[in-house]
Amino acid sequence: MKILAFDTSNQPLVVTLAQDTEVVQQYETNQPRSHSIQLLPAIKQLLQEQDWQLTDLDRIVVAQGPGSFTGLRIGVTVGKVLADTLNIPLVGVSSLAILAAQIPGNSLVVPIFDARNQNVFAGVYQNGDNLLADGHYPIQTVLDFLGQKSTAVTFLGDAQNFADLIIDQLKNQVVTILAPEDSLPNGDGIIRIGLKQTPVENIADFNPNYLRKTQAELNWLAQHPGEDRPEDYVFEV
Repeated sequence: MKILAFDTSNQPLVVTLAQDTEVVQQYETNQPRSHSIQLLPAIKQLLQEQDWQLTDLDRIVVAQGPGSFTGLRIGVTVGKVLADTLNIPLVGVSSLAILAAQIPGNSLVVPIFDARNQNVFAGVYQNGDNLLADGHYPIQTVLDFLGQKSTAVTFLGDAQNFADLIIDQLKNQVVTILAPEDSLPNGDGIIRIGLKQTPVENIADFNPNYLRKTQAELNWLAQHPGEDRPEDYVFEV
């Protein structure tokens, strides 16, 4: 199976080609440039280097969220267009699960994206199992959950932004906080998860998993009290 996978959920951009479970080509950058400019040229470059055609692909895997709203829209849109045009399966993968899959061992793994104001996008994983569902939480909620465990904990992503709080509240546990440069997404995680997950049933209905409402949705709801219906929001906008 020939797979194209990419993660545009945050500042790092990762584009990967894999033959079954083996990564054969990869493009990655952590430069603060627009993924709308980088993604398609990166895909074209990797295909040329591997001497593959788009029509050789058997599956598209895309990071579905959470993360940057703009980045997710870019990645999901490109994934949908390619999968629909090529008539091949499309798989959406949690951006947090991608990071968690990169950490070996039996410790609890906590990927974190800073959502500001002491809020985070986070989940708690162990050996691939999602113990605390991916969500938009106050950081205190995540730490309270972890404080009930006795297992060692590994944090990655934006966790250093909360290092003092983490160390203070989990002082009775073995805690590792990876630096941002040591916890960037790589092709291995998204490929391994993308092979296991069931493709989406209807590509047209595939959307980013923001885990919270966008500002546009919040503005619309403020003008339409009691009308929390996404189909109305999309139609009106």
